Amino acid sequence: MPVPRSTTVRSSRTPAGRLVALTVLLSAALVAVSVRLAWLGVVRHAPLAVRAVSQRAQTVPLGPLRGRILDRSGRPLTDSRPSYRVAVYPARVNARAGAAAHLAQALGTDVRSLERLLDGLEAPVIVASGLGPEEAAEVMSLGLEGVAVVADEERYGPGSLARHVVGSVSGGSPLAPGAVGAPRGADGLEAVWDGLLRGEGPASLALFVDGRGVPIPGLGWRKLHRVGGSPWLSLPCDIITTLDGDVQAVVEEVMDRRVARGAVVVMDPWSGDVLAAASRPNFRQDRVGAYLDRTDGPLVNRVLCPYPPGSVFKPVALAAALETGAVRLDERFTCRGTAVVSGREIVCHARDRGGHGEVDLEEALALSCNVAFARIGRRVGQDGLREQALSFGFGRPTGVGLPGEAAGTLPAPAAEGPEPEAAFGQGRVTATPLQVARFYSTIANGGRSVRPRLVREAVAPTGARAVLGPRPGGGRVLSHFTAAAVTASLERAVREGTGVAAAVVSGVAGKTGTAETGRTGTDGASLYHGWFAGFWPARGARFVIVVLVEDTPVGGAEAARVFGEILARLVGGG
Repeated sequence: MPVPRSTTVRSSRTPAGRLVALTVLLSAALVAVSVRLAWLGVVRHAPLAVRAVSQRAQTVPLGPLRGRILDRSGRPLTDSRPSYRVAVYPARVNARAGAAAHLAQALGTDVRSLERLLDGLEAPVIVASGLGPEEAAEVMSLGLEGVAVVADEERYGPGSLARHVVGSVSGGSPLAPGAVGAPRGADGLEAVWDGLLRGEGPASLALFVDGRGVPIPGLGWRKLHRVGGSPWLSLPCDIITTLDGDVQAVVEEVMDRRVARGAVVVMDPWSGDVLAAASRPNFRQDRVGAYLDRTDGPLVNRVLCPYPPGSVFKPVALAAALETGAVRLDERFTCRGTAVVSGREIVCHARDRGGHGEVDLEEALALSCNVAFARIGRRVGQDGLREQALSFGFGRPTGVGLPGEAAGTLPAPAAEGPEPEAAFGQGRVTATPLQVARFYSTIANGGRSVRPRLVREAVAPTGARAVLGPRPGGGRVLSHFTAAAVTASLERAVREGTGVAAAVVSGVAGKTGTAETGRTGTDGASLYHGWFAGFWPARGARFVIVVLVEDTPVGGAEAARVFGEILARLVGGG
């Protein structure tokens, strides 16, 4: 049997072939490494450099300067003041003999308290805030390594305007020593637009050090900001309001002298822009906690609160009657001081002299005759008055964009029983000063409903702008005829009726209101909520002004005087 021959398998790769393959693999690896290095060095250079440097940064969070809340001309409403903070890198201060003592002396604090604050800390810490320029200069003059003075602000100054509109931030002032995080909006526009005003997060104060903790020359203290992303989210933005700082200042100066509790609204009747809105008592925005137990409600924005409107509601009933055809412009009504309407006794303020006698519609409004308006309201019908008042903006929030706005209340449905007093603003009817200003704007502009607007736009640090509030405009809710007839009646009320105290210039149209409160003063006299609502000039109105004075013994007459003083200042520029 033949023996098989052994076979040998020989590699097809020669030494030269293996060398070529190895060279190709090494070249591919070098290309891959080069591409990776190029990508890291060119594409990822900036973020990696930031990360590398950040690893050597000792940081302390800073509450960023919030965006500003500005009037329509770009002027700040908060009267913010510059202030300064002091940040300390404990390792550098503790390493230098006497440094803590010098710093404590400059800050006016106890050295042992400062040493206890710094003891055991490695990262920088804020040790003082709210310093004035002179105090900050004294700290800087020490030339202490590891100590930085950082520019900051006091959010609210003594000249801050429209405080109930602007609102406040939690904490009120800059961060306390050692605190982390930024103040947040607590009320008003500060709360509504907190996300834009605050940005996404705090800036940081960083001290760049080497591995031994020694500050790196050329870097030292730096203020770092969050970058990237949308300018509307990452950086604090300014909010531009519709308020006019000059008008607001006039309103507040008059109120501080004449209105202990109440509200004033000034509105542009064509656009709905709120030019001024003030509430009293006032408060300090940096000391909100001090007012929480007060019984007079200084934190309450009375511009948005419901009150019985009294006779400032009579033009609502008059407009409803004319618009629905329930009465004719030439009709006359008889007032003998009292009358029974829908089963209720109606008493007119002219009862003691036998009533107003026979009056037409203009006279009924000018003389504020309750008997005539109870009969006008009966013509319209209780449900009809409800429907018309709702179309004029009563019984629902205006949507001005502030927290806590009340809806007010409408007359009861007829099925729940008669309410003839609703036609002259008593009974269940309540309205906010802002709602009243909206209705009088409708009369002043010829019949168009305007939505009150308080915020116009946001402005990012990049200069980008975004419209925030509703644009001017609105649908017609009254005919030109009705608006003109009501305007003529309001002019007569100021010229020869209950609103003569408001006639500081010619062409004022308006109406007083005196709403019962059921309360009495210390002298036993009855107290009323006094109103005056009106506009000027009667043709082509520039201003609608609504004044509410709480708990006054003279009712609408006092509100008319406040209106007159405000208007005289606005017209005369004084």
